[in-house]
Amino acid sequence: MDLNSASHDLSSNLPPVTWEAEGARWQSVACQRGRLPMARAVNGGIMHMKHLKTAALSFLGLLIASPAMANDRGEMVTASNPAGIVVAMLNAGHNPELTTDRVGDPLIISRGPGANLVVYFFGCDATTHDRCQSIRLQVGYDRAKPWSAQEAMKLSDEFPFLAVRLDQEGDPYVHWDLVLGDGIPVPTFVKNLRAFEESVTLAADLVYAEEKAEQAKGQ
Repeated sequence: MDLNSASHDLSSNLPPVTWEAEGARWQSVACQRGRLPMARAVNGGIMHMKHLKTAALSFLGLLIASPAMANDRGEMVTASNPAGIVVAMLNAGHNPELTTDRVGDPLIISRGPGANLVVYFFGCDATTHDRCQSIRLQVGYDRAKPWSAQEAMKLSDEFPFLAVRLDQEGDPYVHWDLVLGDGIPVPTFVKNLRAFEESVTLAADLVYAEEKAEQAKGQ
């Protein structure tokens, strides 16, 4: 489907992530891959990430790959081969499930404890739903109070690679678009996946800053 097509349901009917679950989800992924972002324990063990303005950008130059991933350096990831993306995500510590969206295009959902990373496919053949050209990595946040558009734009200021939108309830969704075309090397795809994970984790400090401040006052 076209990237601007309204027929794609970009919420996927999946619950956005709360700030407690978000910290646990991305902390878990980082530990599995040998990367432990700076964190501290609060409220009886709940973890959240320390906000670092430069971490997401510096992370772009890092890749910690498993032995299985090292053997895939000659392989390419393409949007026309969703199963290959599933394999790359599995090797990166995710739990992806390949399905289809409402119009029949491929859709990958990686579910965690309260957090869901969704991979949308765009530029697919309108009839056969194959030969897709690009993908979108997306995660949603579940705020207690609706966010304004002005507040949401803070994420774009802090994390230039993240695009942000608000749903009808004022909850922010962040996404990262990748035009894959004829394919990119597996390690390059994993770099983007890791950078997205890092940005999503750090962005949660802004998304849930108000809630965490109110909770701290009540203690």
